[in-house]
Amino acid sequence: MHITPEDAARSLAEIRQTQHRALRSAPPLFPSWYLVAVWTFVAGIQLVTEVTPPWVLWIGVPVLAIGLAVAVVKFTNDIRHQSLRPHASVMDPWSWVGLAGWIVVTTLGSIMLTFGLQSLEVDHPRTIMGAIMVAVVAASAPLLTRWMSRRTARRAATSDR
Repeated sequence: MHITPEDAARSLAEIRQTQHRALRSAPPLFPSWYLVAVWTFVAGIQLVTEVTPPWVLWIGVPVLAIGLAVAVVKFTNDIRHQSLRPHASVMDPWSWVGLAGWIVVTTLGSIMLTFGLQSLEVDHPRTIMGAIMVAVVAASAPLLTRWMSRRTARRAATSDR
């Protein structure tokens, strides 16, 4: 069997196109639900330490800790069993910088929000901040994880050329 250079180039281009489509349609590299779970844990801790009677700590903190532990196990299991994971060589390092930046921005935002609520003398400022930040994270985390996936797919497509 003889394959011409043109046939080989066409086949390789088809493979790369299929690979790019698969990466673009793959689930996000990092599950956004996990970020929401972590912030829900933070908001729950704020609630049980700031609003509820002291005896609720004995129930609330262990329940929240177990919930976070379950989320970590599920996250680890989901990542380990993803059907399509790009090779480390095509991962866009700037997407991880973006994740770190998002974490810094949401953390600083929560601190500024707490101080702002405290300066306005609002009751339970940390709990209100936690609830607001869960909503912010739930709205922004899916955008972040899709952006990370798009960057990696784009990098994979450009590294093939």
